[in-house]
Amino acid sequence: KQNHIVRKLFFQFEKYDIAGELAILNYCNLVLLAVLILKTGCKSTQHKVILTVDPATQSHLISEVDNNIYGPNGMVDLNLFYDKNSRELGLKFHYRDQDWLFIEQQESFMFLFDDGYIVSLSPSGEIHTNVIEGDPPDIIEEWGQVPWTGVMIEKVLQEKLIGVRINGNIRYKEYDQGIAELQRKWKKMLSEYPEMIEYRL
Repeated sequence: KQNHIVRKLFFQFEKYDIAGELAILNYCNLVLLAVLILKTGCKSTQHKVILTVDPATQSHLISEVDNNIYGPNGMVDLNLFYDKNSRELGLKFHYRDQDWLFIEQQESFMFLFDDGYIVSLSPSGEIHTNVIEGDPPDIIEEWGQVPWTGVMIEKVLQEKLIGVRINGNIRYKEYDQGIAELQRKWKKMLSEYPEMIEYRL
């Protein structure tokens, strides 16, 4: 039912009719996912949170580690973080895939909830890029930060997240694998560190 809702509200992924192209595409996708697993480690249900101090700003940061979701060709980390000094709350995103997204600056992150509501968020600051050369394929990386809004906090706490879409300049990517675990970890962190949301609700 959830996948049906996602397909209905979001555009479907492009399909290929030629069997040979499908075989090649599936092989490349399997190779890429295997490389990503080796690079990042197996997906764990354990919730990892680290406390650090930014050496440049002396800000005290609370941040998740390895909270990620998967799509057909890759994965994206969406680690919730909180800056105790500035009281900034948001996501540190890290996109890894075989395709460039060139993530847009405006409303590029779309979160679909089971009540039909879509929260659109925009990155702040620079979006970094990198290519990890492989044989084959190369792994494209794009990463940065996305501030949360009061509406996003309310939806995460009260509704069920069923899909994530990231918009780029030339294409978009949709994710529906690992969504429940992603939200569970977000809610756990918000409950363990209530100061993260006490000034926003």
